Amino acid sequence: MSIINGFGGKNGYGSPAVDNKNTGKPTAASGEGVAPESTSEDTGVNLSSGATAMKQLTQTLASSPSFDQSKVDQIKSMIANGQYSIDPQKIAQKFMEMENSGS
Repeated sequence: MSIINGFGGKNGYGSPAVDNKNTGKPTAASGEGVAPESTSEDTGVNLSSGATAMKQLTQTLASSPSFDQSKVDQIKSMIANGQYSIDPQKIAQKFMEMENSGS
C-alpha cells in the first residue's frame, strides 16, 4: 500500500500505517517553542464596519416576520373561491430572470 502525504489506503482512514497523533510540533512538556501566557488585560474584540453592518442586518431580519400572513390569507381565499389564476409564462420568465442574475 502506498502512502501519499502521510495518508495510506482510501484517504488514510482505517490504515494502521497513518500516525495522526504525532505531528512533530513542540508540546508544553518540551518547553521549546511554547509562547508565554499573555499578561495583557485587553481582551476586547474590535469588529470591522462590514461585520458590524452584518450583525445589524442579522438582528433586523431576525426581528421581522418571515412572511406576510395577510397576503397568505388573501391568496388562500382566492384559491378556495377559484379566483387565483396561474400564468405559466410569467412563472417561466421569473425563473429565467433569476437564473440570469445569478441569484
